[in-house]
Amino acid sequence: MKNYFNNKLTNFPIKGLMKNPSSYRATFSNNTDFRDKHLHFSNSGGTETSRKTQLENHPMKGYPYKRGVKRVVNPFVQGQPHFEPHVEAGGGDDLYGICIDVDDFTRTATVVPITENFKGRLLAKNTRIKSGDKLLFSKRGILKKIKKNNTHDKKNITYNAIALSNSFFDEEQKHCFVEVEVQIC
Repeated sequence: MKNYFNNKLTNFPIKGLMKNPSSYRATFSNNTDFRDKHLHFSNSGGTETSRKTQLENHPMKGYPYKRGVKRVVNPFVQGQPHFEPHVEAGGGDDLYGICIDVDDFTRTATVVPITENFKGRLLAKNTRIKSGDKLLFSKRGILKKIKKNNTHDKKNITYNAIALSNSFFDEEQKHCFVEVEVQIC
């Protein structure tokens, strides 16, 4: 039987029509190996967190992707639209966490709380951020450099992140990004 099969393969050009796992890996992929379950495939920014990080899903207002977010609870007012507790882009004293993923269909944001370690690419204000700079989330949730002569340079102010690379402008997305690390000591 094996000789018959090998004879058919050599005499007739059917090898090009046959699909098998060694030549069509995309069609026949059967990976059963152990892998890290905390990878975010929908996030092209390369988010890294620890295994113990608790990711939170919150309803969102606006589009806070790759930004700092604040948690908002609107009081109920008769005759006004009322939103449940949600997150929206924000920073400063109201910083709650970092939005790493959004679901446009359910209007849900995946947030890493600011009390957790985080490493990844986030939106930057401009391209003047250099590696090693201390960064702060602005009121719009975008990272900006702490200025030397600013009120943020006082000894009692805490910074939110440290730049791991120089910021760059992404031509495709038309935004500035910077690779940062947020560590809670």
